[in-house]
Amino acid sequence: MKVKMASGIASKFASVAAFGALFGAFVALGADELKGYYLTHVGDSGRQSVVEFFERGGKYYAYGFANVDGSGPKKDSINPNPALRERVDKGSVFVYGLKEAGKGEFKGGEVYNYDNGKTYNLKITKEKDGKLILRASIDKAGIMGQTLTWTPLTQEQIEKYEGEKPPFSVVEESFETLPQEFK
Repeated sequence: MKVKMASGIASKFASVAAFGALFGAFVALGADELKGYYLTHVGDSGRQSVVEFFERGGKYYAYGFANVDGSGPKKDSINPNPALRERVDKGSVFVYGLKEAGKGEFKGGEVYNYDNGKTYNLKITKEKDGKLILRASIDKAGIMGQTLTWTPLTQEQIEKYEGEKPPFSVVEESFETLPQEFK
């Protein structure tokens, strides 16, 4: 009787431990994902935007679709590529090519700054609270650059801005203009 009871307890303990390990793995997977909606820092133009990250082919990308102040889309008039100067920031992919590096880090991507027309190397670290710490730099090592924080949107905020999202075909069109090495 005691052997049977001990065996049953050990079996239940093993089941609980296995469930805990499996649940922990799922939580860890979610922590290493960028997909979702975020509120950016306030840029040089004084505007703060709502962006959505998406994943394609093992890489992460983001596009902006709303401005917190309610202002409309801005033309990319100072883009170094004259062919892109008529596009607007709404629906344009401006964070691209990030690859998961583990432990909540994403590297190897770039970010385009609409305020100055420049592109920077990008590394993102996802904090436990969901905030994104971006390191945008002119060098690949991240020594010469700026650190920014983006905050995940609450469900209430998502509902407020979701109606401003462009059709995903607009995002797809923007995606096609990215440098091939980031697709």
